[in-house]
Amino acid sequence: MTTAIIITLCLLILTAYLFDLTSSKTKIPSVILLLTLGWVLHWFSNYFALGIPDLAPALPVLGTLGLILIVMEGSLELEFNRSKSKLLIKAFLMSFLPMFILALGLSIILYYFGFPSIKQNLINVIPLCVISSAIAIPSVRSLTRYN
Repeated sequence: MTTAIIITLCLLILTAYLFDLTSSKTKIPSVILLLTLGWVLHWFSNYFALGIPDLAPALPVLGTLGLILIVMEGSLELEFNRSKSKLLIKAFLMSFLPMFILALGLSIILYYFGFPSIKQNLINVIPLCVISSAIAIPSVRSLTRYN
């Protein structure tokens, strides 16, 4: 069982690298390709009744570790000084306000359709309103200056 897990992780790393290489040509972020591959493999394993170990206890730890690594990698490239403070405030507002308005609107719509409370709906909707940097940054890289 341990050998199968190690081989699977190695194959996933190689596949992620292959998707990263091809994403510049296809203009599709590698994260989208990896998610699609995961859904296809999940369907395939259910269709052929393959046993998949339950990794639910490890997922919160791995997810938190992944987010910490993403934030730390992004922070290495940042340079803050007073001349950029006005731009940073504008960028924060332009990213936060639409997300908040969309989350509030979706939670009100869910409340209208009978879901428990606006507070609970807001907690459930906020992750849907956040644009992942793993998708947004590769998508912007493919744009030219005049798009």
